[in-house]
Amino acid sequence: MPLHLFSFMQDKSKFYVYTKKGCGYCTNLTGFLDSKKIPYESFNLNEDFQLGEFVDKFGNNATFPQVHYENQNIGGMKNTIRFLVDNEFV
Repeated sequence: MPLHLFSFMQDKSKFYVYTKKGCGYCTNLTGFLDSKKIPYESFNLNEDFQLGEFVDKFGNNATFPQVHYENQNIGGMKNTIRFLVDNEFV
């Protein structure tokens, strides 16, 4: 049974990646995070959260993946890569 979307976010120093099966951007982003050894936790649509929870948190126009870090929504793949570079994670 899926957990509430925000019950996961316990460690504020970790990236939280919300994904769905078949999403190439999701796969590319988590692969990039793995290659750079950036700690994250990944949650999958319909396994860990429901679409309604995703829309409530990220809005009707949000795409997959969505990334959350230190109580802020970073955004999708491009915004996350930009955030990582701008904040010297990579």
